[in-house]
Amino acid sequence: MRNFNWEPIPKDTVLSKRNIWTAEKNKEFELDTKRMEELFGRNDPKQVQATTRRSVRQSPSNAPGPEMVSILNSKKNMNIGIFLKQFRRSVSEMIDDIINGRGERFGTGKLKELCKLLPEDVEVRQLLDFKGDYATLSEPDRFMAQLVKVPCYEERLNSLVLKEEFSHFVDEVNHSIAVMTAAGQELLECADLHSVIRLVLKTGNYMNSGGYAGSAVGFRIMSLLKLADTKANKPGMNLMHYVVMQAQKIDASLLKFPEQLQHIGDAARIHKQEIESDFQKEVSKVQVSKQNASKHPDLEEQMRDFLLNAETRLKETEEAFKTLSAVSDSVAEYFCEDPTQFKLEDCCSIFYSFCEKFKRAVQAGYDGILASWELV
Repeated sequence: MRNFNWEPIPKDTVLSKRNIWTAEKNKEFELDTKRMEELFGRNDPKQVQATTRRSVRQSPSNAPGPEMVSILNSKKNMNIGIFLKQFRRSVSEMIDDIINGRGERFGTGKLKELCKLLPEDVEVRQLLDFKGDYATLSEPDRFMAQLVKVPCYEERLNSLVLKEEFSHFVDEVNHSIAVMTAAGQELLECADLHSVIRLVLKTGNYMNSGGYAGSAVGFRIMSLLKLADTKANKPGMNLMHYVVMQAQKIDASLLKFPEQLQHIGDAARIHKQEIESDFQKEVSKVQVSKQNASKHPDLEEQMRDFLLNAETRLKETEEAFKTLSAVSDSVAEYFCEDPTQFKLEDCCSIFYSFCEKFKRAVQAGYDGILASWELV
């Protein structure tokens, strides 16, 4: 038979109270169970032969074996069943692994998957109220019925997920911090880049002399991207080509400054604010895990070494964030950008785009395209 996916009312809200379910019944209704089987029975002949169902009037069944009881709704039952089939051990063994903190026996990502399948409050009450024979429960119901009776089962699962994911998460955060810090240092230390920027300033002041934009002492770094948009009178040539030609005349080694900015491309793809937010969430997870563990001696013992190591690593990462912030402030100050609006990743994105356009202009020179344009 197909399931009717309703949400049963807990017994304690019905029994010993006057309501529609406890009111005296005037008559007993007879159901056409044959018609019901025709309309809602499953068409698998093997299942029809094996399936037994209790009649509405509680008539005894002649079929052997206990009647199976279902507590969870059909969709959740199916999903939990799929989850359990991934493991070649009994429900009791898996419950024991959770109790004893053996998360590695489940494999990467499996416990997080289990956390998404945990029963709702109504289902938890129904599972806890079950007093029958576990043998009459389907495997998914039996697993959840045993799991919800484990003290602080949700806290245990969350702790195991935290242990599994923590190291990889912190490694990724530290890598992102290192990339951004290195990019900032490169921007501060690349003397050839600074020379090219000053060449752009001199070029721009000459072009703008006599106007409101002339005699500038500096410019916003975003202006570097406008070089290629400033077209020359010669077809296909722009101000970026001119800057490349002048840099080559001054010192050909200036053309290689992009090679000194190895990290700005990767840094441009990192969102510092998101990383900081995710890091603070991880700090909170560790703090909550520590608080939860302190309430249960066995869980506290299981988590002790991990929590000590986690707190040490979090402090190291916090120091790395401070170093990154200092470098970011230095870059903003060095390039005279508004510190309240400055984002290092945006700055790296600008310089990365500038480098790519600069390299294309240099390549045009190597291809001989600029030879006919060169100004003597």
